[in-house]
Amino acid sequence: MNKPLDKELTIITPEQVQLQFHTAGLGSRALAHLLDTLILLIVNGILLLFVIGISRLYAGEWLPAVADYMIAISIILFVVLNLGYFVCTEAFMGGQTPGKRVIGLRVLQNNGQSATLLSIIIRNLFRLLDMLPTSYFLGAVVMLFSPRDKRIGDMVAGTIVVIEARSERMNRRRRIEKALSKWKLALPHMELEESKRQSITSDDWQLLQAWIERLPTMHNVRLQQLAVPISQHFARKLEHNLSGQPNPAAYLIAIYDRIRDDWEV
Repeated sequence: MNKPLDKELTIITPEQVQLQFHTAGLGSRALAHLLDTLILLIVNGILLLFVIGISRLYAGEWLPAVADYMIAISIILFVVLNLGYFVCTEAFMGGQTPGKRVIGLRVLQNNGQSATLLSIIIRNLFRLLDMLPTSYFLGAVVMLFSPRDKRIGDMVAGTIVVIEARSERMNRRRRIEKALSKWKLALPHMELEESKRQSITSDDWQLLQAWIERLPTMHNVRLQQLAVPISQHFARKLEHNLSGQPNPAAYLIAIYDRIRDDWEV
């Protein structure tokens, strides 16, 4: 079983409130940065075409004075855009860039509060150091050895990058759906009367859900072992005969498939 790259983090606020996060690992942050890089490449490409067009105007001696100003403005825009993209987006999007928002990441202070403008500026100024010698190599190495998945900029600025709870839930649900799809052909036919569905309590649902959430990560042998007592519990409650159900895991998944709409939000 692979060890997850994202680490759990617990923060106690000054008000003694306990906050739990998952820090964003190298993989999720690299993917978010790739999306941001693609956005910058598109915008830079548009700027480059604009500069080429202005240069041709200058070469043809059409409005040369205007051409000089437009080229100078284009160069300034190019520098400001590439240096200020991460600072401006994180400052005005609540600690997120467009790439981070798509992946579901957010920059926070070490104490769990929203990142300040100063900390955002500092962490992005040190991006130049993290990029050494090329392709964020130094930053990636530092993150691998950091207990909180921090690059150098995060260490200096006192920031962390976390996975948002909503995104984490969606990712977990996608992993579960993928695991469930492998069982579709093995599921027994099952009809549950309304009275039987009503007999399932919140504790029953939590027991079933806890087992279902282990489908993507737990070895099949262990899953089957855990499924035996749980399937017996549901068989007693639903008055089912398990003698015709040789696969307890398939039986539980069939129940989950029938009642999930009653419980999932």
